[in-house]
Amino acid sequence: MRTGGTRFRDPASAASLDVLAADPIDVVCPRCGAHARVVGEPGDDRPSTTRARRMVCPACAHTGRWSTRTGSSWWGLPVDPFFRQPLWLTAAVRGHRLWAYNRAHLDVLAGFVAARLRERGPSAGCCEMTMIETLPAWLKSARNRADVLSAVERLRARLDDPGRAARRPRSPVSGADLRRFGAHEHRYFHGNVTRPGHAT
Repeated sequence: MRTGGTRFRDPASAASLDVLAADPIDVVCPRCGAHARVVGEPGDDRPSTTRARRMVCPACAHTGRWSTRTGSSWWGLPVDPFFRQPLWLTAAVRGHRLWAYNRAHLDVLAGFVAARLRERGPSAGCCEMTMIETLPAWLKSARNRADVLSAVERLRARLDDPGRAARRPRSPVSGADLRRFGAHEHRYFHGNVTRPGHAT
């Protein structure tokens, strides 16, 4: 995907949001506000979109569980798709919001933004766009390159920050608000799901 920070080839489906979400997702703990993670249930080898998930917070020992029986998943906004909690990796950049699910997501964004040469990759499929193609214009702009890369480095440092626990319970973002801001909802019927959108 990257060559010395000067060239980037769109990895297309290899770096779609559902693929990136296969790795642990860094989130804000709904109970204490510290750094929690959403991970796949051990032994569940189903695709990322249908795999059962656990939320685990080392700071307060909060845990949660999600499965396709729990409800929809939501994609394309700075909340985790399953528990609808704010992402740990968010930063303000020139009045906009940069966000990522995890380190792998940050690496893809950094590779794209740093590249002087950006190449199209394989097609995502009929009537679909890759995650890279749906990135907002401000993030693609060369004039914002330095600011975005600086924000990425701050977020990489934040990966090792456990955060400070505080008693401030958070409710999941409501489905109505997620729809209003353009999230892609995926409803599950007997374990089946449509492919999630690529927007970020």
